[in-house]
Amino acid sequence: MFAQAPLIGGNQVDYYSSWTERSAKVVPYGEIHLSALAVSRYGNYPKTEINSQLLLFPFAPNIGVKHEWFGENTIVSTQHTFYYPTLGLNWAKNSGFQDQIPESSEVPHIFTFRNELIVSHIINPQPKDCFIKVPDLVLTGRLGFDFSLVAGDSQFPLLDYHFLYHRTASYHNSQKLYFMGVELDGNAYKNFNFSINADYYSIDFNGEWAAESQGKIHWHRDSKFSVSGGYKMYYLSSNYGTQLLAMPVIDFVFKLNHRTRLQNGLFKK
Repeated sequence: MFAQAPLIGGNQVDYYSSWTERSAKVVPYGEIHLSALAVSRYGNYPKTEINSQLLLFPFAPNIGVKHEWFGENTIVSTQHTFYYPTLGLNWAKNSGFQDQIPESSEVPHIFTFRNELIVSHIINPQPKDCFIKVPDLVLTGRLGFDFSLVAGDSQFPLLDYHFLYHRTASYHNSQKLYFMGVELDGNAYKNFNFSINADYYSIDFNGEWAAESQGKIHWHRDSKFSVSGGYKMYYLSSNYGTQLLAMPVIDFVFKLNHRTRLQNGLFKK
């Protein structure tokens, strides 16, 4: 049997939702999704969420806002994220990473801004009054760019490492990082969902580029806790050559204030 989606106040609620943090859909109002590696999210308004990469926060304090502008089967959203990576760069130069950032480097105050347009389309839309709901099969596209504002003396090299080179390119010479990506999310079997994505990055369209891909299987113990595992691949083509990295990934998500029962008390999950 497919995952059930009880009706709450006349609205369907996914019991094992296939939507991920990369999609255009925000978390429901009042819910908190805590993730070990991915973005943690809080639905502070019915169509808006606040999010942050908590594992990254001690090294690069960050906060983002995603807002759903319109759509039902096709949802259009924007995501705006702020990072302050100076703390992590200073930590790296003083913690044995001199091969990337020498101790003599001068790290300025860096304020990085990421802006994204996200569009998600439900491939298998179902009637709103359907009680037993097949988890959504969702195709998502994203398009965006990063830019950084730098204050103070700046004398440190480019970080020539797999996933860091293009992500830190905007710290230097007023460069911008442009990116686009696609993701497919859906149900594999019962309480097992899947997600697979690919992203392309270009540094100022100057010939330096990177590509990334991630695929995961998500096991839902229940509606409030899930574990995911899979792969992550990075490919970098820069002025210094090419690099390829493949690695396993694992993550878990806790959902707080997640509603999965009928308000009239007939069903409790």
